Amino acid sequence: MFDKLKAAAGLAGMLKDLPRMQERLLQVKDELGRIQCVGHSSCRRVRAVMNGRIELVSVDIDPAIANAATNGARAELQTAVTEAINDAIRHARREAATRISHTAAEMGIPLPPQLLAHL
Repeated sequence: MFDKLKAAAGLAGMLKDLPRMQERLLQVKDELGRIQCVGHSSCRRVRAVMNGRIELVSVDIDPAIANAATNGARAELQTAVTEAINDAIRHARREAATRISHTAAEMGIPLPPQLLAHL
């Protein structure tokens, strides 16, 4: 019975802090939009930049590989672009999970690690 009362008191405390928590989460969302995570292809000729909200910001392609693609090596360019974007996504997800985890800990919200693994 006391456990239920403790849980109810904890919930009431969280509800009281809800406006502050919402404000902090909006700050984190803005921070994630500003960070830039860079990914590269295995050949290092393509670079993709992703923000922390997993939005593609830019793709830079080395002119040498772009010229090769116009001469029939399209598959190499396609593979390099895919690798760079996927690498940037991995970096952005990791950064987002870290920042969300830290923010949740600051607010006293326990987040199981497996929850953030699926970002």
